[in-house]
Amino acid sequence: MATAIEAKLDAARLRLTDTQREPLVPIPIRTEGNALSFPYPGEPFGLAYPFALPKPYPSSCEDESETVGCLYLWADGKGYTSRARELLLEQVLAHSRYQRSMEFIKQYQRKGVPLSEALAHLDAAHPPSAPAGDLYWQSLQKSLLAGEEAALAVARYRLSRIGWREAFLWGVQLNTPSLAVPMLHPPFNQLSLSMADVPPEAWEPTVQQAQQERLLVKGEKLITCDVIRKATEQPVPLLESLLNRLQHGISLYRGRVRYWEILSDLPDSLNLLADDLKTRLVLLGTLCERARALDTGMVRLLGATYSLMQQRAVYDLLDCCVEQGIPFEGLNLHLYWHDFDLLDFDMVVEHYGDLGKPLHLTLHLPLAGGEPSAVQAEWLRRVWLVAMSKPFVVGVQVALDALAPATLQQLRAWRQMWKQSAPS
Repeated sequence: MATAIEAKLDAARLRLTDTQREPLVPIPIRTEGNALSFPYPGEPFGLAYPFALPKPYPSSCEDESETVGCLYLWADGKGYTSRARELLLEQVLAHSRYQRSMEFIKQYQRKGVPLSEALAHLDAAHPPSAPAGDLYWQSLQKSLLAGEEAALAVARYRLSRIGWREAFLWGVQLNTPSLAVPMLHPPFNQLSLSMADVPPEAWEPTVQQAQQERLLVKGEKLITCDVIRKATEQPVPLLESLLNRLQHGISLYRGRVRYWEILSDLPDSLNLLADDLKTRLVLLGTLCERARALDTGMVRLLGATYSLMQQRAVYDLLDCCVEQGIPFEGLNLHLYWHDFDLLDFDMVVEHYGDLGKPLHLTLHLPLAGGEPSAVQAEWLRRVWLVAMSKPFVVGVQVALDALAPATLQQLRAWRQMWKQSAPS
Protein backbone atom coordinates (compact mmCIF):
# COMPACT_ATOMS: atom_id res chain seq x y z
CA MET A 1 0.00 0.00 0.00
CA ALA A 2 1.28 3.49 -0.89
CA THR A 3 0.19 6.51 1.15
CA ALA A 4 1.02 10.23 1.29
CA ILE A 5 0.96 12.82 4.04
CA GLU A 6 -0.42 15.70 1.96
CA ALA A 7 -0.87 14.72 -1.67
CA LYS A 8 -4.19 13.39 -2.94
CA LEU A 9 -3.22 10.17 -4.68
CA ASP A 10 -4.62 8.86 -7.94
CA ALA A 11 -4.31 5.14 -8.72
CA ALA A 12 -4.04 5.86 -12.44
CA ARG A 13 -0.79 7.77 -11.89
CA LEU A 14 1.19 5.39 -9.70
CA ARG A 15 3.86 3.43 -11.58
CA LEU A 16 5.62 0.30 -10.37
CA THR A 17 9.03 -0.35 -11.90
CA ASP A 18 12.03 -2.61 -11.78
CA THR A 19 15.27 -1.30 -10.25
CA GLN A 20 16.34 0.19 -13.61
CA ARG A 21 13.23 2.42 -13.76
CA GLU A 22 11.53 0.28 -16.43
CA PRO A 23 7.74 0.14 -15.89
CA LEU A 24 6.44 -3.27 -14.85
CA VAL A 25 3.46 -4.92 -16.49
CA PRO A 26 0.45 -3.00 -15.11
CA ILE A 27 -1.21 -4.64 -12.12
CA PRO A 28 -4.52 -3.70 -10.44
CA ILE A 29 -4.19 -0.67 -8.15
CA ARG A 30 -7.13 0.31 -5.92
CA THR A 31 -7.83 3.60 -4.18
CA GLU A 32 -8.68 3.20 -0.50
CA GLY A 33 -9.25 6.64 1.02
CA ASN A 34 -5.96 8.45 0.41
CA ALA A 35 -4.03 5.22 0.00
CA LEU A 36 -3.24 3.15 -3.08
CA SER A 37 -3.43 -0.61 -2.59
CA PHE A 38 -1.77 -3.12 -4.93
CA PRO A 39 -0.55 -6.74 -4.84
CA TYR A 40 3.07 -7.20 -3.84
CA PRO A 41 4.90 -7.22 -7.23
CA GLY A 42 7.91 -9.22 -6.05
CA GLU A 43 11.42 -8.19 -5.08
CA PRO A 44 12.94 -5.88 -5.96
CA PHE A 45 10.68 -3.13 -7.25
CA GLY A 46 10.60 0.65 -7.42
CA LEU A 47 7.75 3.10 -7.66
CA ALA A 48 7.12 6.51 -9.20
CA TYR A 49 4.49 9.19 -8.89
CA PRO A 50 4.13 12.63 -10.56
CA PHE A 51 4.58 15.71 -8.37
CA ALA A 52 4.91 19.42 -9.08
CA LEU A 53 8.47 20.74 -8.89
CA PRO A 54 10.06 24.20 -8.78
CA LYS A 55 11.65 25.71 -11.89
CA PRO A 56 13.32 24.96 -14.26
CA TYR A 57 10.43 22.55 -14.43
CA PRO A 58 6.75 23.56 -14.53
CA SER A 59 5.76 24.57 -11.01
CA SER A 60 2.05 23.80 -10.82
CA CYS A 61 -0.26 20.87 -11.22
CA GLU A 62 -3.61 22.65 -11.06
CA ASP A 63 -5.65 20.18 -13.07
CA GLU A 64 -5.47 16.91 -11.16
CA SER A 65 -6.84 14.98 -14.14
CA GLU A 66 -3.68 15.73 -16.13
CA THR A 67 0.01 15.30 -15.50
CA VAL A 68 0.93 18.50 -17.34
CA GLY A 69 3.01 20.54 -14.93
CA CYS A 70 4.25 17.49 -12.99
CA LEU A 71 7.26 15.22 -13.24
CA TYR A 72 7.49 11.58 -12.29
CA LEU A 73 9.74 11.17 -9.27
CA TRP A 74 11.16 7.72 -8.75
CA ALA A 75 12.22 5.69 -5.73
CA ASP A 76 14.55 2.83 -6.60
CA GLY A 77 13.01 0.29 -4.23
CA LYS A 78 16.09 -0.60 -2.20
CA GLY A 79 14.98 -2.10 1.06
CA TYR A 80 11.36 -2.80 0.15
CA THR A 81 10.24 -6.26 1.24
CA SER A 82 6.99 -8.14 1.47
CA ARG A 83 6.98 -7.32 5.21
CA ALA A 84 6.60 -3.59 4.48
CA ARG A 85 2.83 -3.30 4.39
CA GLU A 86 2.81 0.44 3.78
CA LEU A 87 5.10 2.83 1.87
CA LEU A 88 4.87 6.56 2.55
CA LEU A 89 5.54 8.22 -0.80
CA GLU A 90 7.17 11.41 0.50
CA GLN A 91 9.44 9.32 2.73
CA VAL A 92 10.59 6.77 0.16
CA LEU A 93 11.11 9.44 -2.50
CA ALA A 94 13.13 11.67 -0.17
CA HIS A 95 15.34 8.82 1.08
CA SER A 96 15.85 7.28 -2.36
CA ARG A 97 16.75 10.54 -4.06
CA TYR A 98 19.11 11.59 -1.26
CA GLN A 99 20.91 8.25 -1.45
CA ARG A 100 21.14 8.21 -5.24
CA SER A 101 22.31 11.83 -5.45
CA MET A 102 24.96 11.11 -2.82
CA GLU A 103 26.19 7.99 -4.64
CA PHE A 104 26.38 9.84 -7.97
CA ILE A 105 28.29 12.75 -6.41
CA LYS A 106 30.76 10.48 -4.59
CA GLN A 107 31.36 8.45 -7.76
CA TYR A 108 32.45 11.48 -9.77
CA GLN A 109 34.08 13.34 -6.92
CA ARG A 110 36.62 10.52 -6.81
CA LYS A 111 37.30 11.18 -10.50
CA GLY A 112 38.13 14.82 -9.92
CA VAL A 113 34.90 16.44 -11.12
CA PRO A 114 34.33 19.81 -9.37
CA LEU A 115 31.07 19.34 -7.45
CA SER A 116 31.05 22.03 -4.76
CA GLU A 117 27.58 23.38 -5.65
CA ALA A 118 26.07 19.91 -5.70
CA LEU A 119 27.66 19.09 -2.36
CA ALA A 120 26.24 22.27 -0.82
CA HIS A 121 22.72 21.21 -1.80
CA LEU A 122 23.35 17.66 -0.61
CA ASP A 123 24.56 18.84 2.81
CA ALA A 124 21.17 20.51 3.31
CA ALA A 125 19.20 17.51 2.08
CA HIS A 126 19.33 15.00 4.94
CA PRO A 127 15.86 13.39 5.18
CA PRO A 128 14.12 13.67 8.55
CA SER A 129 14.10 10.61 10.78
CA ALA A 130 10.41 11.01 11.75
CA PRO A 131 7.48 11.42 9.31
CA ALA A 132 7.02 15.11 8.48
CA GLY A 133 5.56 16.16 5.14
CA ASP A 134 7.17 19.61 4.87
CA LEU A 135 10.58 18.33 5.92
CA TYR A 136 10.41 15.47 3.45
CA TRP A 137 9.65 17.91 0.61
CA GLN A 138 12.47 20.22 1.66
CA SER A 139 14.85 17.26 1.69
CA LEU A 140 13.57 16.01 -1.66
CA GLN A 141 13.94 19.39 -3.36
CA LYS A 142 17.49 19.82 -2.06
CA SER A 143 18.38 16.28 -3.19
CA LEU A 144 16.91 16.98 -6.62
CA LEU A 145 18.96 20.17 -6.89
CA ALA A 146 22.08 18.26 -5.80
CA GLY A 147 21.46 15.63 -8.47
CA GLU A 148 20.76 18.26 -11.13
CA GLU A 149 23.90 20.23 -10.37
CA ALA A 150 25.98 17.05 -10.25
CA ALA A 151 24.66 15.78 -13.61
CA LEU A 152 25.42 19.15 -15.24
CA ALA A 153 28.87 19.36 -13.64
CA VAL A 154 29.75 15.87 -14.88
CA ALA A 155 28.49 16.75 -18.39
CA ARG A 156 30.59 19.94 -18.50
CA TYR A 157 33.62 18.03 -17.21
CA ARG A 158 33.28 15.36 -19.89
CA LEU A 159 32.85 17.93 -22.66
CA SER A 160 35.93 19.79 -21.43
CA ARG A 161 37.90 16.61 -22.03
CA ILE A 162 36.41 15.39 -25.32
CA GLY A 163 36.01 18.83 -26.91
CA TRP A 164 33.43 20.06 -29.40
CA ARG A 165 31.58 17.25 -31.20
CA GLU A 166 31.32 18.60 -34.73
CA ALA A 167 29.58 15.44 -35.94
CA PHE A 168 26.93 15.52 -33.18
CA LEU A 169 23.51 15.65 -34.80
CA TRP A 170 21.34 18.65 -33.95
CA GLY A 171 18.13 17.28 -35.42
CA VAL A 172 14.70 18.72 -36.14
CA GLN A 173 11.58 16.71 -36.95
CA LEU A 174 9.32 17.89 -39.77
CA ASN A 175 5.78 16.61 -40.25
CA THR A 176 4.94 18.53 -43.44
CA PRO A 177 7.18 19.44 -46.40
CA SER A 178 6.07 23.08 -46.73
CA LEU A 179 8.97 24.67 -44.84
CA ALA A 180 12.05 26.34 -46.35
CA VAL A 181 15.07 24.36 -45.14
CA PRO A 182 17.68 27.21 -45.06
CA MET A 183 15.89 28.88 -42.12
CA LEU A 184 16.68 25.81 -39.98
CA HIS A 185 20.44 25.85 -40.53
CA PRO A 186 21.92 26.77 -38.10
CA PRO A 187 21.40 25.36 -35.51
CA PHE A 188 20.21 22.11 -37.08
CA ASN A 189 22.45 19.90 -39.20
CA GLN A 190 20.01 16.99 -39.59
CA LEU A 191 16.38 16.80 -40.74
CA SER A 192 13.98 14.03 -39.75
CA LEU A 193 11.16 13.58 -42.22
CA SER A 194 7.95 11.89 -41.06
CA MET A 195 6.30 9.55 -43.56
CA ALA A 196 3.25 9.09 -41.33
CA ASP A 197 0.91 11.77 -42.68
CA VAL A 198 2.25 12.50 -46.17
CA PRO A 199 3.36 10.16 -48.98
CA PRO A 200 7.13 9.65 -49.15
CA GLU A 201 7.41 11.35 -52.55
CA ALA A 202 6.11 14.62 -51.06
CA TRP A 203 9.47 15.13 -49.37
CA GLU A 204 11.47 15.36 -52.62
CA PRO A 205 11.85 19.20 -52.58
CA THR A 206 12.88 19.08 -48.93
CA VAL A 207 15.50 16.40 -49.56
CA GLN A 208 16.89 18.46 -52.44
CA GLN A 209 17.13 21.54 -50.22
CA ALA A 210 18.82 19.48 -47.51
CA GLN A 211 21.44 18.33 -50.01
CA GLN A 212 22.10 21.92 -51.05
CA GLU A 213 22.53 22.92 -47.40
CA ARG A 214 24.67 19.82 -46.71
CA LEU A 215 22.31 18.51 -44.06
CA LEU A 216 21.91 14.86 -43.16
CA VAL A 217 18.43 13.40 -43.60
CA LYS A 218 16.60 10.80 -41.55
CA GLY A 219 13.43 9.03 -42.71
CA GLU A 220 10.99 8.20 -39.92
CA LYS A 221 7.59 6.60 -39.35
CA LEU A 222 7.62 4.62 -42.56
CA ILE A 223 6.17 1.61 -40.73
CA THR A 224 4.15 2.53 -37.65
CA CYS A 225 1.37 0.93 -35.59
CA ASP A 226 -1.24 2.58 -37.81
CA VAL A 227 0.45 1.29 -40.97
CA ILE A 228 0.52 -2.26 -39.58
CA ARG A 229 -3.13 -2.13 -38.50
CA LYS A 230 -4.23 -0.96 -41.94
CA ALA A 231 -2.07 -3.59 -43.62
CA THR A 232 -3.73 -6.36 -41.59
CA GLU A 233 -7.10 -5.30 -43.02
CA GLN A 234 -5.94 -5.75 -46.61
CA PRO A 235 -6.04 -8.99 -48.63
CA VAL A 236 -2.28 -8.80 -49.27
CA PRO A 237 -0.19 -10.75 -46.68
CA LEU A 238 1.13 -8.49 -43.93
CA LEU A 239 4.85 -9.00 -44.61
CA GLU A 240 4.42 -8.40 -48.33
CA SER A 241 2.52 -5.18 -47.67
CA LEU A 242 5.19 -3.87 -45.30
CA LEU A 243 8.03 -4.82 -47.64
CA ASN A 244 6.28 -2.98 -50.48
CA ARG A 245 5.96 0.17 -48.36
CA LEU A 246 9.59 -0.11 -47.30
CA GLN A 247 10.74 -0.52 -50.89
CA HIS A 248 8.66 2.39 -52.14
CA GLY A 249 9.99 4.85 -49.55
CA ILE A 250 13.65 3.85 -49.58
CA SER A 251 13.94 3.51 -53.36
CA LEU A 252 12.80 7.11 -53.84
CA TYR A 253 15.75 8.44 -51.84
CA ARG A 254 18.44 5.80 -52.31
CA GLY A 255 21.80 7.34 -51.38
CA ARG A 256 20.24 10.61 -50.21
CA VAL A 257 18.68 9.66 -46.88
CA ARG A 258 21.40 8.58 -44.47
CA TYR A 259 19.23 7.20 -41.64
CA TRP A 260 16.05 5.14 -41.98
CA GLU A 261 13.82 4.14 -39.09
CA ILE A 262 12.91 0.64 -40.24
CA LEU A 263 10.21 0.10 -37.62
CA SER A 264 8.73 2.85 -35.44
CA ASP A 265 6.56 2.80 -32.30
CA LEU A 266 8.29 -0.06 -30.49
CA PRO A 267 7.25 -1.92 -28.42
CA ASP A 268 3.63 -1.63 -29.66
CA SER A 269 4.36 -2.01 -33.35
CA LEU A 270 6.39 -5.19 -32.92
CA ASN A 271 3.59 -6.73 -30.87
CA LEU A 272 1.22 -6.22 -33.83
CA LEU A 273 3.39 -8.19 -36.26
CA ALA A 274 2.67 -11.64 -34.82
CA ASP A 275 1.36 -13.47 -31.76
CA ASP A 276 4.69 -14.84 -30.54
CA LEU A 277 8.04 -13.14 -30.00
CA LYS A 278 10.04 -15.52 -32.19
CA THR A 279 7.89 -14.80 -35.25
CA ARG A 280 7.97 -11.07 -34.52
CA LEU A 281 11.76 -11.06 -34.48
CA VAL A 282 11.95 -13.06 -37.70
CA LEU A 283 9.69 -10.53 -39.43
CA LEU A 284 11.68 -7.62 -38.04
CA GLY A 285 14.90 -9.20 -39.24
CA THR A 286 13.41 -9.62 -42.72
CA LEU A 287 12.44 -5.93 -42.85
CA CYS A 288 15.94 -4.88 -41.80
CA GLU A 289 17.61 -7.16 -44.35
CA ARG A 290 15.38 -5.87 -47.16
CA ALA A 291 16.23 -2.29 -46.20
CA ARG A 292 19.95 -3.02 -46.51
CA ALA A 293 19.42 -4.62 -49.92
CA LEU A 294 17.58 -1.50 -51.10
CA ASP A 295 20.30 0.91 -49.97
CA THR A 296 23.63 -0.49 -48.82
CA GLY A 297 24.80 2.87 -47.48
CA MET A 298 21.98 3.52 -45.03
CA VAL A 299 22.07 3.38 -41.24
CA ARG A 300 19.14 1.29 -39.97
CA LEU A 301 17.38 2.48 -36.83
CA LEU A 302 14.60 1.14 -34.66
CA GLY A 303 12.24 3.71 -33.16
CA ALA A 304 11.24 3.01 -29.55
CA THR A 305 9.57 4.85 -26.68
CA TYR A 306 10.47 4.76 -23.01
CA SER A 307 7.85 6.35 -20.78
CA LEU A 308 6.69 6.03 -17.21
CA MET A 309 3.52 7.99 -17.86
CA GLN A 310 2.62 5.85 -20.89
CA GLN A 311 3.84 2.69 -19.11
CA ARG A 312 6.06 1.75 -22.03
CA ALA A 313 9.09 -0.37 -21.18
CA VAL A 314 11.27 -1.36 -24.10
CA TYR A 315 14.76 -2.22 -22.83
CA ASP A 316 14.28 -5.99 -22.49
CA LEU A 317 12.76 -6.18 -25.98
CA LEU A 318 15.65 -4.24 -27.53
CA ASP A 319 18.14 -6.34 -25.59
CA CYS A 320 16.49 -9.42 -27.07
CA CYS A 321 16.80 -7.92 -30.56
CA VAL A 322 20.51 -7.39 -30.00
CA GLU A 323 21.01 -10.88 -28.56
CA GLN A 324 19.16 -12.48 -31.49
CA GLY A 325 21.30 -10.60 -34.02
CA ILE A 326 18.59 -8.43 -35.59
CA PRO A 327 20.56 -6.34 -38.12
CA PHE A 328 20.18 -2.69 -37.11
CA GLU A 329 22.80 -0.03 -36.39
CA GLY A 330 21.16 2.34 -33.94
CA LEU A 331 18.20 3.23 -31.77
CA ASN A 332 15.95 6.28 -32.02
CA LEU A 333 14.77 6.55 -28.42
CA HIS A 334 11.77 8.77 -27.67
CA LEU A 335 11.87 10.41 -24.23
CA TYR A 336 9.23 12.66 -22.64
CA TRP A 337 10.02 15.58 -20.35
CA HIS A 338 7.40 14.65 -17.75
CA ASP A 339 9.12 11.31 -17.05
CA PHE A 340 12.38 12.66 -15.61
CA ASP A 341 14.35 14.98 -13.47
CA LEU A 342 17.86 15.44 -14.84
CA LEU A 343 19.61 12.78 -12.76
CA ASP A 344 17.06 10.15 -13.80
CA PHE A 345 17.40 11.30 -17.42
CA ASP A 346 21.13 10.66 -17.14
CA MET A 347 20.48 7.24 -15.61
CA VAL A 348 18.00 6.12 -18.27
CA VAL A 349 20.23 7.24 -21.14
CA GLU A 350 23.17 5.38 -19.60
CA HIS A 351 20.97 2.31 -19.16
CA TYR A 352 19.98 2.26 -22.83
CA GLY A 353 23.59 2.90 -23.78
CA ASP A 354 24.33 -0.52 -22.29
CA LEU A 355 22.59 -2.05 -25.32
CA GLY A 356 25.77 -1.30 -27.25
CA LYS A 357 23.98 0.54 -30.05
CA PRO A 358 24.43 4.25 -30.87
CA LEU A 359 21.53 6.31 -29.54
CA HIS A 360 19.56 9.01 -31.32
CA LEU A 361 17.38 10.81 -28.76
CA THR A 362 14.02 12.30 -29.71
CA LEU A 363 12.94 14.70 -26.98
CA HIS A 364 9.29 15.53 -26.40
CA LEU A 365 9.25 18.99 -24.89
CA PRO A 366 7.44 20.76 -22.04
CA LEU A 367 4.72 23.23 -22.92
CA ALA A 368 3.72 24.44 -19.49
CA GLY A 369 2.43 27.31 -17.38
CA GLY A 370 2.31 30.93 -18.44
CA GLU A 371 5.86 31.07 -19.80
CA PRO A 372 6.33 27.99 -21.97
CA SER A 373 9.39 29.27 -23.85
CA ALA A 374 11.41 29.90 -20.67
CA VAL A 375 10.56 26.52 -19.14
CA GLN A 376 11.06 24.73 -22.43
CA ALA A 377 14.38 26.40 -23.21
CA GLU A 378 15.87 25.75 -19.78
CA TRP A 379 14.84 22.08 -19.80
CA LEU A 380 16.21 21.62 -23.31
CA ARG A 381 19.52 23.31 -22.46
CA ARG A 382 20.11 20.93 -19.58
CA VAL A 383 19.22 17.67 -21.27
CA TRP A 384 21.04 18.64 -24.49
CA LEU A 385 24.21 19.30 -22.52
CA VAL A 386 23.98 15.94 -20.75
CA ALA A 387 23.29 14.12 -24.02
CA MET A 388 26.23 15.75 -25.84
CA SER A 389 28.59 14.62 -23.09
CA LYS A 390 27.90 10.93 -23.82
CA PRO A 391 29.95 9.54 -26.73
CA PHE A 392 27.41 6.81 -27.50
CA VAL A 393 24.69 9.43 -28.11
CA VAL A 394 24.89 10.31 -31.81
CA GLY A 395 22.45 13.21 -31.69
CA VAL A 396 19.35 14.85 -30.26
CA GLN A 397 16.26 15.95 -32.16
CA VAL A 398 13.09 17.88 -31.37
CA ALA A 399 9.88 18.48 -33.29
CA LEU A 400 9.82 21.87 -34.98
CA ASP A 401 6.11 22.38 -34.33
CA ALA A 402 6.71 21.93 -30.57
CA LEU A 403 9.49 24.54 -30.36
CA ALA A 404 8.66 28.02 -29.13
CA PRO A 405 10.28 30.69 -31.39
CA ALA A 406 12.37 31.91 -28.46
CA THR A 407 13.65 28.36 -27.85
CA LEU A 408 14.78 28.10 -31.47
CA GLN A 409 16.76 31.32 -31.04
CA GLN A 410 18.27 29.94 -27.85
CA LEU A 411 19.37 26.78 -29.64
CA ARG A 412 21.27 28.86 -32.18
CA ALA A 413 22.98 30.81 -29.40
CA TRP A 414 23.87 27.69 -27.40
CA ARG A 415 25.39 25.91 -30.36
CA GLN A 416 27.61 28.89 -31.11
CA MET A 417 28.53 29.44 -27.45
CA TRP A 418 29.31 25.77 -26.73
CA LYS A 419 31.39 25.49 -29.89
CA GLN A 420 33.44 28.58 -29.06
CA SER A 421 34.00 27.57 -25.42
CA ALA A 422 35.02 23.97 -26.20
CA PRO A 423 38.74 23.10 -26.11
CA SER A 424 40.32 22.71 -29.53
